[in-house]
Amino acid sequence: MDSVKTASYDSGPRFLRHFPKFRDRGLSVIQRNVIAFRKLREWAGRRHSVETTFAVGDSARLADLCRSSGLAERLHASWSFELGLEGFPLVRVRAAGALKLKCQRCLAPVRLPVEVDCKLTIVAGENEIREVASPYDTVVAGPGGLALGTILEDEILTSLPLAPVHDGCTVSGEAETHSSPGASRPLAGLGALLRQE
Repeated sequence: MDSVKTASYDSGPRFLRHFPKFRDRGLSVIQRNVIAFRKLREWAGRRHSVETTFAVGDSARLADLCRSSGLAERLHASWSFELGLEGFPLVRVRAAGALKLKCQRCLAPVRLPVEVDCKLTIVAGENEIREVASPYDTVVAGPGGLALGTILEDEILTSLPLAPVHDGCTVSGEAETHSSPGASRPLAGLGALLRQE
């Protein structure tokens, strides 16, 4: 069971059409709202969808990642619900846009595309995971409910490379060092000296 990807979430979705009072207020306003499992099952039965466009700065975890490169980017996100084969709610999480991160070679900003499209089965508790045909894409809502925004952040973060770099980027002077035929090699004759002794 250790290889099963499950998580409990305790912070709320970023923007929900279902709650019009939160419309266009950004992710931070709805951070505290959690959707109860009962409501998630109802949404799945009605094939409910939730959509938003939000500033990267509204997401604490993404903002921390992008802070040194600027936070002007916006992402589009959606959550589409349906009932899965086992009767559990299924959510399709999608996100599109770009993030500005720091290139790990030259340290200049690099703009990386964000393309997330995954399906997750939602269960009320860990004991229900065994009932799911594909437990590797399962999230546990837990007694408090499920935070759609946290799922989105998790999926975006796992889609990013560990060390973002520009295409063909080299550290300043690195290319010349490797290609220069007359480069100084102070230890080049050390092997020959050791063999003579």
